[in-house]
Amino acid sequence: MKQVVVITAGTGNHTDLTIEAGTTASDILKQLNLTGYVLSKDAGQHVFGESENVYTNVDDGEKLHVASKTDVGNDINH
Repeated sequence: MKQVVVITAGTGNHTDLTIEAGTTASDILKQLNLTGYVLSKDAGQHVFGESENVYTNVDDGEKLHVASKTDVGNDINH
C-alpha cells in the first residue's frame, strides 16, 4: 500500500488516501465523490486515464491533483 495526498484544484482541499496495487484514477475519483474531474501528477503534467493504474505510477507520499475536466480542456493561450 502507498499513501498519497490528493489536492483538489480551486478548493485547496487536501485528502490523505491509502491506495492498493491496481488502484485506478477512476477508483480514486469515485472514492472522493468527484465526477467530471481528472486526476493528475505533477500539477497537470501527467493526466491519468480513467482506467490507468495510478499505484504503479506514483511514489509513496506523492501529491496528486484533481481538476475539473473543463479546466483541463481549456486552452489558456487563446
